[in-house]
Amino acid sequence: MEGLTRGQFKDAGSDSQILGLDSGSNKDSGGTGNDSGTTPDSGTDSGVSTGAFAGAGAFASNKPATTAVTYHTNNNVGVTPGKDVDCLSCHKMGGSAPQFLFAGTIFQDNMGNTPAVDKEIRVRGNDGKAYSAHSDNDGNFWYVPGMNEAIAFPAQAGARDAANTSLMNGTLSASSCNAGGCHDGNTQAYVHLP
Repeated sequence: MEGLTRGQFKDAGSDSQILGLDSGSNKDSGGTGNDSGTTPDSGTDSGVSTGAFAGAGAFASNKPATTAVTYHTNNNVGVTPGKDVDCLSCHKMGGSAPQFLFAGTIFQDNMGNTPAVDKEIRVRGNDGKAYSAHSDNDGNFWYVPGMNEAIAFPAQAGARDAANTSLMNGTLSASSCNAGGCHDGNTQAYVHLP
């Protein structure tokens, strides 16, 4: 688990280099406008609006410095993250990899042909707590939970950049976006923005 931070990986080839605590994802209060991707805060929205970005500050670029693919390759994991790979099949409580709160892959198109880089994916639970991650160069995103962080389902999800916001229709009942039966390209289109 060493080197794994929220939305970031530490490259195995440079043990002394940490690629940013909280860079790439953040928990935000929504009410404070703190959405920088570097400092977690209270994580609770005021409850006025129920959308995934309710109370969130403006979009701020926060792309992870190292990709999930590079991390997996450099550490001989044997799995290449991307579409059609259910991240939470390994990254779950009791799984073979560090636990993620949510994870998946986002694209620029609904067919999953072109990765969407540095997009914010936000999940907001029915308790008002919201968690954000940014996509890497391959479109992969992940959120490593801190102590006592959990998504209160049903939740709402969305993706955005400086110009576009896309909210998931309905509510989220699980947190593995690439899982079969979810955004697998068959049951539903791949996660995409716009």
